[in-house]
Amino acid sequence: MPHTDDITQLSAVELAALIRDRRISCREVTNAFLTRIETLNPAINAICTLDADRALDTADGLDRDIAAGRGAGRSLLGLPIVLKDLTPTAGIRTTRGSRLFENWVPPEDAALVTRLKDQGAVVLGKTNTPEFGHKAVTDNAIFGPTANPWRLDRIAGGSSGGSAAAVAAALVPFAEGSDGAGSIRIPASICGTVGFKPTFGRVPDVAQSFFSHTPYFHNGPIARSVADADLLYRAMLGPTSGGIFSLPVEQPNGLAQKPLCDIRVAFSPDLGLFPVRADVARACRKGAEVFAALGCQVVEADLTLPPDTEAAFLDLWRAKVAGLYGDLGAGDLDLLEPVVQTLIEEGRAIDMVRFGKALKTRDRVWQAMTELFAKVDILLCPTTCVTAFAQSGGPPPDISGQPVNPLIGWFLTYPMNMTGHPVISVPCGLCNEGLPVGLQIAGRRLEDDLVLGLAAHFEAAQPWPKIAPL
Repeated sequence: MPHTDDITQLSAVELAALIRDRRISCREVTNAFLTRIETLNPAINAICTLDADRALDTADGLDRDIAAGRGAGRSLLGLPIVLKDLTPTAGIRTTRGSRLFENWVPPEDAALVTRLKDQGAVVLGKTNTPEFGHKAVTDNAIFGPTANPWRLDRIAGGSSGGSAAAVAAALVPFAEGSDGAGSIRIPASICGTVGFKPTFGRVPDVAQSFFSHTPYFHNGPIARSVADADLLYRAMLGPTSGGIFSLPVEQPNGLAQKPLCDIRVAFSPDLGLFPVRADVARACRKGAEVFAALGCQVVEADLTLPPDTEAAFLDLWRAKVAGLYGDLGAGDLDLLEPVVQTLIEEGRAIDMVRFGKALKTRDRVWQAMTELFAKVDILLCPTTCVTAFAQSGGPPPDISGQPVNPLIGWFLTYPMNMTGHPVISVPCGLCNEGLPVGLQIAGRRLEDDLVLGLAAHFEAAQPWPKIAPL
């Protein structure tokens, strides 16, 4: 039987097998991670609300089920997980990173949470996020900033920064995140973990509203390995009656096994729009070379995104925020962070013509991606243009001398939110400062298995420290 310290170093797949074989109990696993959280989380601030007593009670109930022969068929049986603080969880404080919801305790679980619990997951608590997930740096007025386990003075990314930091520090084997502009992939890249954004509609949508559609809002896994991300993704997968964009498709079976020599891969260093720091670009190009060594057909990407892609995305994002929170009264608005108030104000000013133009640009982004995927199977590009910057300094105003928008100008993720394509971020190396660099692997709509399968081959060819060197 593994020692307590060893339990937290095991993968989710390994833990699932040990629990299934009754070599370790659900309580032992839950207790081991709670002990590690107690020791390390105060310095990282990844988990903002811990529900230890309920988690232990859940683990005890699962152990009773196993003893009575009722444990079979639940893929996440006894596996601890944390959920982003945007995701409603019955009986657990869910603040959305906002003073407006500082004391909100949802009366029921989101459909996704119900699905994970039905598969036997043990929910330990909630992970820190910026207010409403509006930015790629994780801090808020309630809980403060989340630190990067690789360097505590650096950001963890966002908006699922708490989830990524918790996984990187082995506070949990995996975590749930959400992604409206890159919020799964950005912190995964920054913290050296795997983050997967499935095809839009594959996983139950927490928002279940029109505003999940502009731009596409996804939920998905953050994990230490592709296999662990795949395990959690399979538990999340499938349509729901309440999801208006839910895909009525059959659940795929396992990682895709398409021969590598038949896979056509295109590499783009910058998607033709973004300045990327030289050491980040170099690490990602070396990652592309791994695919060539694996036998894939690797070419430079023939991709030209519309020059107004950033402006269109920002208008869609402003309209989304204004649509959700623009009816708040003055007193409630005053509770929000200044940047969010500005987003709401700017969103209110967008007329239908401007909104329609943004949607038209999104169509053109889709068309550009469609034309690329008519020639190749996979697109590779950096996840972020820089690595984890200092908590105190804020986002870079420029990259390699080229000015960028500090809100969204330092990552290459949001075009895939405009289109809904499946994409995963995997660690591909270190920058000059010794911090993680992430590589995106994107595929055609509905070809999630091919993306996951190729990511697994890459991971096997280029092993990665699964836990940050705390």
